[in-house]
Amino acid sequence: MSLIFRDREKLTPRYIPQTLPHREGEVSFLSSFYRDVLEYPSRSHLRAVQIVGAVGSGKTAVARLFGERFEAEARKMKVDLKHVYVNMKLHGVSKVILYRHLVRQAAPEVYSSSLSSEELLYTLIKYLKDGRKYLLLTLDEIDYYVKHTEDSSVLYEISRLEEFLEPGETTNVLGVTFIARGREFHKLLDEGILSSLGRIVLEFKPYSFSQLVDILESRVREAFNPNVVSQDLVEYVAEIVSKPPVNGDVRYALDILQYSGNLAEYEGYDRITPEHVRKVLNITYPTVTDEDIYYLPEKDKIVLLGLARVLKGSGKPYASLKDIRMSCGIVCEEFNFKPLSSEDVENCVDDLQDRGIVEIRSLKSIGLNGVPAESLEQFLENLMTRLGSGLSGA
Repeated sequence: MSLIFRDREKLTPRYIPQTLPHREGEVSFLSSFYRDVLEYPSRSHLRAVQIVGAVGSGKTAVARLFGERFEAEARKMKVDLKHVYVNMKLHGVSKVILYRHLVRQAAPEVYSSSLSSEELLYTLIKYLKDGRKYLLLTLDEIDYYVKHTEDSSVLYEISRLEEFLEPGETTNVLGVTFIARGREFHKLLDEGILSSLGRIVLEFKPYSFSQLVDILESRVREAFNPNVVSQDLVEYVAEIVSKPPVNGDVRYALDILQYSGNLAEYEGYDRITPEHVRKVLNITYPTVTDEDIYYLPEKDKIVLLGLARVLKGSGKPYASLKDIRMSCGIVCEEFNFKPLSSEDVENCVDDLQDRGIVEIRSLKSIGLNGVPAESLEQFLENLMTRLGSGLSGA
């Protein structure tokens, strides 16, 4: 039994609390936006809303908590409805792969890997209509997907599903919530697609110091044993995270608490001290979070580790693509992975740039986006150890 943790899972990005301090207003907004569609769902046309905000501002938690509550409300009204959440950074390698994941989540009974993207959507709609079932959909990280794939057709097709049917018919997809980190991706969309996303934009402001204190207090009660985390420590972490360059990222604050707890536990303490927090701050960096690394494809992890090792060994701010390839070969041999091709490495470097982790100036000048190489290497090793699944953990 841990002296530190009651339930460390309550600190991870995958845990969605049943109440969200300082975001209940946004949950209520979504409830009011969608609520009346449950009265006559078979006659309800698809509605779309956008959620925009920085990393760690509560966007995903709000959308998923609202989805849970909306499903519960639908059950009370005898409506067979499912909320499906899709992270397009994780499942959006291509349109057909994205649609396969969507259909597997929404209607596994009719999933087939032999169908085209358009056939997958049509099969999903037919399944919903024939079975009098309904769907509420959340698409997260749409800005990453548009920038990375240079394909905005998914946004158009999902928001215009009713065009698969005769005029006036409904699809039984009651709504789509689109989530992005900012509005810059709007510049990559034509007017028709931008209009199809919906003109209603729910913007999440960064958490303030006092809001972070409230959130961390609530999560500390769930995750830690009594008297492990003092009020002073909560305020210390909130103060760090409320300032630039983090600017209110609650995910980073929770990472700090979790790693500090792990360190205190390893050292045999029965409480977390400020010194534990200071040690953790030396091996973590806010631009690379637990979730960012956890959801990286395996090849991206190999390339990122390879780059970090080149930069650490050379002491220089940038590395060449050639040096990264050589380093990746050593990483693959060390961890017994299939060697990466030159094209694999180039594609991964591009992807890591799109994710904001890597900076590319030229093929001979590739660096980390503000992250010290040594800290990133330690950070990766810390994460892989904690996740207990090696580099292939995601």
